[in-house]
Amino acid sequence: MGGLSQTQVYVVENVLLDARLALFHQRDQWLAIADLHYGFELSQRAAGRLVPMWGMGSASARLLSLVAEYRPRQLILVGDLVHDNTATTALRELFSRVKGCCEIIAIAGNHDRTLRRFIELRDSFVTGGFEFRHGDCENTYSQRTQIIGHFHPAATLRDGAGLRLKFPAFVQEGDCWILPAFSPWSAGTEWREREQGRVWICTPQRILPPTEKCAPAHA
Repeated sequence: MGGLSQTQVYVVENVLLDARLALFHQRDQWLAIADLHYGFELSQRAAGRLVPMWGMGSASARLLSLVAEYRPRQLILVGDLVHDNTATTALRELFSRVKGCCEIIAIAGNHDRTLRRFIELRDSFVTGGFEFRHGDCENTYSQRTQIIGHFHPAATLRDGAGLRLKFPAFVQEGDCWILPAFSPWSAGTEWREREQGRVWICTPQRILPPTEKCAPAHA
């Protein structure tokens, strides 16, 4: 890779945060996302709600562009791969497009209970100094950095004149890192920044570091 763009930032040595809501480890060559919630619109339509059918296309295009750009050895999906079982076939079709490029590590989330009949799921995955799990269950003690999803962290930017913009966020709290939700349907939960924590705000044009609080132009 060449120099970093405004949509990429190192959160620690060798680990890049991409504004497309993914982490990439340059040395170990893994790419991680969480809370894909694939097929949310299929679930809503099955329930009689006529939501537009753009979410899966948006998410799959973003994911495939990340895989094509970073060329990871492993794609790690940190739980809630689908919204419910209406998306099982669609998810398997997405997997078939990715499998030729890298190994897929799929971690079970609380929305994935029925997926085990169709897709190999893990409860957690360990590589190097990191342990990946969804985050919906209490963690057992580990000396590794935990990378989780589930909480859909977000942050709101204010410009002082009344403008408020809410964006997904990546959170570091000691040895626990919380990925933003990859799903375009997830508005996210406002994250209260703690004294020892760091919140990286992911706007489409650039990533705002923890010290930057004002709304960027053209965010």
